[in-house]
Amino acid sequence: MPGYNLVVAPQRLPLMIVEANPARPVARRLASLGLRRGAEIEVLHGTAGGGRVVAVAGARVALGKDLLGDFRVRTHD
Repeated sequence: MPGYNLVVAPQRLPLMIVEANPARPVARRLASLGLRRGAEIEVLHGTAGGGRVVAVAGARVALGKDLLGDFRVRTHD
């Protein structure tokens, strides 16, 4: 699968989620926050605990390092 997982995705570039596979209980909550396949996001910065803060649909969402590998993104054309 082309693209990056969110662990290594570049910061401050428009990205599109091409795959989202978090565990089912968490998946519904993240989807309600806008983190679903096809969503446009931007990685804003990392956190002290190894997570990342992403911008999605006009909001900022902090993701823990355990969730970052569940998402694959590509640069937005």
